[in-house]
Amino acid sequence: MTRIIEDPQQRYLRFITKQSAQSTWVCSVCEGALLLAAAGLLNGYQAPTHWAFIPFMMQSYPTVRVADGHPRFVVDRNRLTGGGISSGLDEALQLITLLSGEVLAQRVQQTTQYYPDPPVSSDIPNVITSPMMA
Repeated sequence: MTRIIEDPQQRYLRFITKQSAQSTWVCSVCEGALLLAAAGLLNGYQAPTHWAFIPFMMQSYPTVRVADGHPRFVVDRNRLTGGGISSGLDEALQLITLLSGEVLAQRVQQTTQYYPDPPVSSDIPNVITSPMMA
């Protein structure tokens, strides 16, 4: 991730910026929000990311409004961004809803048998540093 963000030629960041200009929706999940932020694609938008990357996001990209409360995903205008990787499933169902309606999203949920009921429960830790800050 760091190599992509710090690439002096910004090849990948230029690529996603070009793609976003012709896209209806710009989406990310987990630390993918860092790539969108590095490309300037989240400036002025609200977005979540994985809890471990929130301190880095806040420090490095102050124009991004990091979502409070660790939501699974956030829709802000044409940006759909998700928290940790597992939230990508919820986010995908939301994108299907936005593109094709709730009925299709329900069929996809049924087909994939996505009815989460994890066997454990824990809380997201409160962190002040990030692996990106090491």
